[in-house]
Amino acid sequence: MAGAPPRARRPRTDHATGLERNIALAAQTLGHVLLEKLTPRDLDTLYAKLLTHGSQPPDAAPRPLSRQSVMHVHRLLHAALKQARKWRLIAHNPAADATPPSVPHRQARAFTTEEITRLLAAAEADPETHCMLALLLTTGLRRSELLGLALDSLDLEAATLTVERTVTETRTAVVVRDTPKTKSSRRTLAIPAAVVALLRAQKARVLEQALAWGSEYASGPRFLFPVNGGEPMRPLNLTARLRRLLRRAGIQGVQPVHGWRHATATLLIAAGADVKTTQSRLGHSSPTITLALYADKVDERDRAAGEALAGYLTPRNRA
Repeated sequence: MAGAPPRARRPRTDHATGLERNIALAAQTLGHVLLEKLTPRDLDTLYAKLLTHGSQPPDAAPRPLSRQSVMHVHRLLHAALKQARKWRLIAHNPAADATPPSVPHRQARAFTTEEITRLLAAAEADPETHCMLALLLTTGLRRSELLGLALDSLDLEAATLTVERTVTETRTAVVVRDTPKTKSSRRTLAIPAAVVALLRAQKARVLEQALAWGSEYASGPRFLFPVNGGEPMRPLNLTARLRRLLRRAGIQGVQPVHGWRHATATLLIAAGADVKTTQSRLGHSSPTITLALYADKVDERDRAAGEALAGYLTPRNRA
């Protein structure tokens, strides 16, 4: 009999696995150095070695690490050594004076309006995927939040949905969390009438599936986008599904799921929504994060506003 994903004992996360990997990478070069003898030069030597030789898997050639991966090692060491300084184990944090590799900023691209139209048209043959895309576009949900939606998340009479759980995965299991990413991630969003209609149809499909499975249907939340038996969909499976849709539509260079979130923010700002409204809808913890990600879009709108006001400087408007 199928059961709900485990909640009491959560399996090890990819984050924990990543920490262990980064600790091991640092230990390969610095493991023999006494803590009080560690210098910024030692750290710089580590970073240079990781960029050229990287990890050293057993019975395999060393693999260079990317600048981003080396930066993750640096941040881990910086945090650990900062705590060591607070505990008076060392007088100074050598990572503060080290020079990790710079990581070029790459702004993720959002779907264009023409690409959105093509993708929605390509998804019409699959009502579930079409419903997913409509939600992603109009709500700006994260992948984990979309898959965490259940029937109890919806108030279709009020035309709202509440983000209150997430679905993530480790290498071995799907993990359902009843608390979102941050306090601001728990939010209630208004949904347009066209999306409400799609959600009513998707809810009917879920209830029909549950009825067909009977007592073998998974207990716990009735997920809005389940796999057979009522279990939540694996996040990577959703990404793979939407990546196939992108290929069919001939679209490249956009993240299959997160591109919709960027499109939501871009279109909201272009339509005149203020940063606070955009922040709340996306579930960012502060407007600063929204501005950091979409400052260029705000600047474009601000420039257009300035040009509009400049019209009053003409003799015709002063008359």
